[in-house]
Amino acid sequence: MLLNKKRYDIQAKLTAYDMMLQQLSNDMQNLQKGESVFSNLKDLDIMLVEVPAMYILSIRKLVSIEECNLGYDMFFNQLYKRIAEDDLTMIGPPMTIYHSEEYLFEGYDIEFAIPIKEYAIGTKDFNPGLCIKTRLKGDYSEITSVYTKQHEWLEQEKYCVAKPPFDIYITNPRETKRPVDSITDVYLPVKKI
Repeated sequence: MLLNKKRYDIQAKLTAYDMMLQQLSNDMQNLQKGESVFSNLKDLDIMLVEVPAMYILSIRKLVSIEECNLGYDMFFNQLYKRIAEDDLTMIGPPMTIYHSEEYLFEGYDIEFAIPIKEYAIGTKDFNPGLCIKTRLKGDYSEITSVYTKQHEWLEQEKYCVAKPPFDIYITNPRETKRPVDSITDVYLPVKKI
């Protein structure tokens, strides 16, 4: 049992390091082309939007990076099953809400959620309010570029973070054939300073 946990912890760390290496390789390619490591930021638009209150059915867990990558299989499938069993109505694509301020090897505090029409046992109110929204088209490994751009925007426009950030998966990562075809909307609830 202890050896399995150790093996699992090492695998999670390897996955995290692999993602960092991929980002480093991308940055080095940009530098070799004479471009900034943030050259991929130029195509990212930030919009100020009001996100209405909704009910969500969710599972909140402290997960490793590996479990996070399996979110669709492990957690969203449980939510889809509950929606089908209780005859609930989905009103939007799946989302993840990030309650951790930063990644630790122990894991992320993440809530896997699906917006639903009905209030039912186990649902809760989700009211993000005023947010900045950025659409990421392409591989999710580029998400750090979105976060960088959003935090630059906060500084320039004199806003601060109001609530935990969340992502909405416009395309299902498990059904998208190529990572470059993925679409994720990245939201950061904000308030004026």
